[in-house]
Amino acid sequence: MMRRLALKDSYFLWLYNLIGDQRRSYKKLSSILHKKIFRWFIRNDDNRCQDGLYLRHLYIEENDLDESHLEVSYFLKGDCTIFELMIALARRLNDLTYDLDSHENRTSKWFLELLRNLRLARFSDDFSTYKDFDGVSDAEINEILEVLIDRTYGSNGRGSLFPVSVTKSDMSKTEIWYQMMAYLEENYG
Repeated sequence: MMRRLALKDSYFLWLYNLIGDQRRSYKKLSSILHKKIFRWFIRNDDNRCQDGLYLRHLYIEENDLDESHLEVSYFLKGDCTIFELMIALARRLNDLTYDLDSHENRTSKWFLELLRNLRLARFSDDFSTYKDFDGVSDAEINEILEVLIDRTYGSNGRGSLFPVSVTKSDMSKTEIWYQMMAYLEENYG
């Protein structure tokens, strides 16, 4: 059986491969996103967290791991990370727009669009020649993520995963699913 660290590392690489066919590498940023827990407080946003946590079960199935093993069961109990949440949303967006995108898997395209919406796409691995980003970049990334988590972004969703130009309700008080639907309608409807 895998050691816990090896399991987490293997899982991270598996997740990254779900979105990894970008023109640019985002492993450093993805690592930061994967260390940050998504906290929800708007009703039904727990469903999006469950979508993210479901990825762990897919990984366990795909790698034929025993869920009853102590290390695996511990691994399954953690909170949903922002990276898992964003991948799950990218997969949902892919499923919802399947007919529009010539029946291609566009999960990586959607993930990159979510990074752009958060103003994080510039933090590719090329952004820094160091193993990690510098302290200023880390602070900026963390601030962007805290705005997302705390929902202190604009009522039109600016600063969130799903900004829109016209909204009927305050996006900072709207569950993620309906934010996503409004975004799709405005940009792809």
